[in-house]
Amino acid sequence: MSHTQTGGPILSVAGVSGGYGGADILHGIDMTVGPHEIVGIVGPNGAGKSTALKAIFGLVQVRGGAIRFENRDITGWAPNRIVRCGIGYVPQVDNVFREMTVAENLEMGAFLRRHGLDEALERVYTLFPDLVEKRRKAAGSLSGGQRQMVAFGRALMLDPQLLLLDEPTAGLSPRYREQIFQIVRDVRAAGVAVLLVEQHAKQALAFCDRAYVLASGRNRAEGTGPGLVADREIAQMFLGG
Repeated sequence: MSHTQTGGPILSVAGVSGGYGGADILHGIDMTVGPHEIVGIVGPNGAGKSTALKAIFGLVQVRGGAIRFENRDITGWAPNRIVRCGIGYVPQVDNVFREMTVAENLEMGAFLRRHGLDEALERVYTLFPDLVEKRRKAAGSLSGGQRQMVAFGRALMLDPQLLLLDEPTAGLSPRYREQIFQIVRDVRAAGVAVLLVEQHAKQALAFCDRAYVLASGRNRAEGTGPGLVADREIAQMFLGG
């Protein structure tokens, strides 16, 4: 699906600083995501993990560094322009239109599509079979895990090449958490790269290809998911033991 040249990252974040108002939360962070890769961002509360995603998606002010997607400099672009270039974003809260039906939520995600709506819906329902029988129900009436599927599905309606997920398992039961992680694997299998922030660090690292540990808005470590879990010092300092 990706039309990046082989081997190069599709996303590159280099020396990015920024935040809200006058205060920087990020202090020169670096990260890359390759095609079809699942990359995690973990670290303590207040580390700047969610801010990093918002910086990529144009939701916070970037005051230094550069963000490149498919060899285009997208630093400072508005979110609607970033969506058009192939990046989807699922925020942690308020990520569905609660009064609208599941089907209406998904169609909202396709607002930029000129054609192929039925095929896009078909793909999302194939990925999330739970939603088929719920498609006429209000999204607000679904369980937390199912609402998260609606939010994922909506972001996938425009066939992004990269999906940014902010704490997709927050507040979910262990059963739904595992289901969401499986969906992330399925999304990758469908050809979409994923960059996710996750509070359940050890669970997430078990299936991420690579991960970055942030603390106080700076890179503290990076490596394969299993490698970071196995690093006693990193685990004790940043991953809760």
